[in-house]
Amino acid sequence: MIEPNQTAFIVKVARRDEDAPENLLTVFYAVIADDPDSGVQIVKEAVKDGAEVTLTEVRLSQATAQAIDLRPGYARAL
Repeated sequence: MIEPNQTAFIVKVARRDEDAPENLLTVFYAVIADDPDSGVQIVKEAVKDGAEVTLTEVRLSQATAQAIDLRPGYARAL
């Protein structure tokens, strides 16, 4: 559950496809964190090194975060 000082952020992760280096793979993650920088750091720790991790402007509502069982401190691929 999202606490009052937390937000469910959407973070974009992009990296080169190992099998086809000319292709860029993009995945979006949801993460509950106290601030945007913490959210990005949680996602960085969950993905492979070398991936480009960027915060998006999109936020999840508390209802949506609960519906997908999003937990504070853990990144979930969408």
